[in-house]
Amino acid sequence: MLSDGVVEDIVGARVLAGIQMVNISRLSTHPVPITARGLITVAGQGPSDSNGAGKSSFIAGLSLLHADEQWRLQSGAQAAAELLFTAELAGQEAMHANADRGYLIGVFVPPQAATMEELNASALTVWLRINRQSPHVELRWAHRLHVPFGDTEDERAGGADGLWDALPRSNGRTDIRANRLARTLYGSTVRCVSFLSTSVRASPTANLLAQPLNELTPERIFEAIGALTGLTAEIEQEQKSRAEEYEQAGKAERAEAEYELWDGRMKVVEDGIASRERARTLLAEARDSWRGRCARYLVDGFHESERIAVDIEAKDRRRKELDAQIETAGGEVDRLSDDKAFDESCRTRIKAYEDLKAAETALQDEQNQNVGSIETLSGQLRGLRTDAASADGRTVEQAEEEISEAEKLSQAAERVKGRTEHALRVAKAALSAAERGEDVAVAQVRLLRANGITAAPLVDTISLTEQQRPAWEARLLPYRHAVAVAHHQVGDAVLLLAALPGSLLVEADPSDHMPGTGLPAAADPNLPVARFLAALAERAGADGHIDPVAGVHGIAGLPEALTGRAGRIRAAQDQVEEAAGEDTEADEGIREAKRIKGRADAHLRGAKAEAEATAVRDKVTKLRDRNSAIERELNELDGPLRQAKIGYEAALGERAARAQQIETANRTLNNLRKELGENRDQWRALLQLRKDLDLPRLQAQWTGTVETAEQYLLTLDENEAIRPPGEWDELCAGLANEVRAACFPLGDPEQNRPEELRVVDEQRADRRSAAYVRLIPDVLRIVGNFLTDHERVDRENASQIQQERQAKTITLTGAKAALDEARRTSEALRSTTAKAIKAKLRQVSDEFDRLDQTYGGYGGNLDFPEPEAPADPEKPWQWTITPRWRRGEGKPPSSYRLRGNTAQMDDKAVKLVCAAALAGAQDRPLLLVLDELGRNLGAAHRRDAVALFENIGRDRAISVVGALQDDMERYAIGASSLYIKLRRPSDVMPYNQAPVVIGSEADTARVQLLSDWMTSFRPEPQT
Repeated sequence: MLSDGVVEDIVGARVLAGIQMVNISRLSTHPVPITARGLITVAGQGPSDSNGAGKSSFIAGLSLLHADEQWRLQSGAQAAAELLFTAELAGQEAMHANADRGYLIGVFVPPQAATMEELNASALTVWLRINRQSPHVELRWAHRLHVPFGDTEDERAGGADGLWDALPRSNGRTDIRANRLARTLYGSTVRCVSFLSTSVRASPTANLLAQPLNELTPERIFEAIGALTGLTAEIEQEQKSRAEEYEQAGKAERAEAEYELWDGRMKVVEDGIASRERARTLLAEARDSWRGRCARYLVDGFHESERIAVDIEAKDRRRKELDAQIETAGGEVDRLSDDKAFDESCRTRIKAYEDLKAAETALQDEQNQNVGSIETLSGQLRGLRTDAASADGRTVEQAEEEISEAEKLSQAAERVKGRTEHALRVAKAALSAAERGEDVAVAQVRLLRANGITAAPLVDTISLTEQQRPAWEARLLPYRHAVAVAHHQVGDAVLLLAALPGSLLVEADPSDHMPGTGLPAAADPNLPVARFLAALAERAGADGHIDPVAGVHGIAGLPEALTGRAGRIRAAQDQVEEAAGEDTEADEGIREAKRIKGRADAHLRGAKAEAEATAVRDKVTKLRDRNSAIERELNELDGPLRQAKIGYEAALGERAARAQQIETANRTLNNLRKELGENRDQWRALLQLRKDLDLPRLQAQWTGTVETAEQYLLTLDENEAIRPPGEWDELCAGLANEVRAACFPLGDPEQNRPEELRVVDEQRADRRSAAYVRLIPDVLRIVGNFLTDHERVDRENASQIQQERQAKTITLTGAKAALDEARRTSEALRSTTAKAIKAKLRQVSDEFDRLDQTYGGYGGNLDFPEPEAPADPEKPWQWTITPRWRRGEGKPPSSYRLRGNTAQMDDKAVKLVCAAALAGAQDRPLLLVLDELGRNLGAAHRRDAVALFENIGRDRAISVVGALQDDMERYAIGASSLYIKLRRPSDVMPYNQAPVVIGSEADTARVQLLSDWMTSFRPEPQT
């Protein structure tokens, strides 16, 4: 039953302004400010993602603080203990113990309180203590700010017990428990509805936002709305009442079964007594009826025989008349059916019209097909004209020639690019070799050094000044690929370099002495080649003669120094830069060739489109010419077709009239033939009927004349005097059977019947035989003798049974009275509950209609027929709800089962949840708690759903609290009135860090005010 009467309501019109939780899961003890209306999103940051941050525990605590009925408060809210900190679940069993108790502290203020002074003056602090052992929930409160305080978690948690003890007990010497929590805090008004699908507070109730609305059955939708509006308790109360009714029915059934068991045994005896008593009464009546029956049969048989004779004569006369009428009607049918000229005329006119009509239809079909083709070709033509604009006046041949030239340019650019890439790779390789010192006599130096011989390129062992370069570079040219080897290792080097024919070795001096002056300096002190240089200087002549005797000249003037690695590296770098520049120019050439090729391709596509457009225009012209010709043919055909139609309709009318005449004549002939056959059958039946009367037999049964039978009938009352013979037979047979059945009931042992009666029964077994009625006097005689013999014994047995029945009836009456009372109570409760449920669902339907029209829809309603209550008390009273809404303005509502777009389904689900919440909240502020908000919504719809919750919440004084998954957070932050993020970055931490709380632009100041106010609390010092 819905709550009524005067109840407590200490919260009144206040709204939740802040909440603190102590020893609740792993949540921080920091106070969290709460806004009064709109969307409040709860996000999380656990060790890896949002899981493990405590979102579910936080919103579950909010729902318990607002007395959500899903906690089964009437049963003690045992599940609330699961909210407490459990060390094993937190992975902290080695360092921390389980919390035996924890606190949910809510601060409620009027929504209009806007300053510290107003908040302090109107604050109500509600404390719920949650115990691991029973009682699981206890309530206390104070009409002031009274919350845990301190700078650390330990200080706030450690002072909570003392603050609780300072509060007065809420129920005198004890505290109010869970069963009175909702009534004490909020009276009869629902202040919280929730969808909690979490391990903390698992609920079997369907979540309208967790799966597509059209995948839920009407039964599951009712369960969800019933939970939101508090109707679930009404269904459970009705089921309990039905169970009590069932229990009383069982007791009454057992009492009745015991009575019926005894009564069944006695009924056999009583039935026998009553049947025999009734048989005595029926016996006299049956004898009188048999005599009246015989008189009636004789008198009626005599008069019937006279009447039949008259009817036979009339049938003879009518048969002769019918023969003459049949002959006349047959001639008329033959005359109407044989008219060949009429049939030919009708066929000619009908065929002429049908041929012309077929020709007209064929022309119209061709014309319609041509119109469709013209429309299709016109669409193609528009597209082709657009493409043809890119041809710039070129023909297909010109465009193809342009493409051929562009391809040649592209191929040439690609060949240049290949050469420049190769040159660049070669230059880079040379630079790399020079930087490594492997650009001169590479193979010889590697081989010698690998075998432990001191060796280096000759040019790397010599250092030339700028003044020395002109003369010495010419002298060293023949030796630019020679290798300098230490004096004592020359022999080994020669043996090794035998594998590299063409190698040139220079023997280094055995000492550092550099004879003479003006010789180049040694660049490598390990391999001095002064003797070699001195020998070159002695042989050299002037002006580039490096060996005048042999007539060898050297041409110097190299751009870079021949000796020293730095010079060769600079030279290699210059070559790389030059090759890179050429390669860049090749890239630009390729890009230019591609641009030319792209323009040529566009010109070719345009030219082809222009050619195709010309062909399409020719087709359209031909089709239009053909339609003009068809129009002329149709105009020429119009006159003959109208004339042919007139003849066609006239022919159909004449044919129908002739068919009607033939049908009428045939019907007349058939009726006459049918009447003749019926006449003959009736005539034969009358002859047989007069024979079947058997007047001699009837007179023998009466044992008198017809006159005496007529006199006897005059002595009967009015109904008996006019009773027909058949009814006399049924009456006599029925009375005889009743007498026999009353004396010997069905199922009575066969040996109880007299032997003579068994013989008569066998003869009367076939009700269609004459013996069934003829043996009635024998049955009456045998039964009469039997009844006379049992009259005294029947009187004694009836008296004893009556005394026992009186005692047993008293017991049965008491059980039935208790059942009637339970049934009336159950029916009254069911009727009242049905009215309350329908009234509540009408409120939800009206709210749904208003919300849908207010926020972008066309309105809707709910269909909720009242179901029959099940007989089984174990089954709940299953109601159904079918949401319906209009798909357009002025359209009738259609079922939610019709396929629609996903966004519309999600939009209606959100509005349906809010409508149910508003219907349950009446005129007080409401908290709507949703776990995993938007879990089923797609990315495009989540933003709309969040915005819709925010708008409805602000407009209708609802605070919608939604826990978010990771991928929902970015949709909700900007659209929420309040954003709360719970944080626990590591599993090592036993408790969360301080939550992040951010208000919207409109609520930032209030959130800061509430936060400053709650954290400023300090208890007044004790005096």
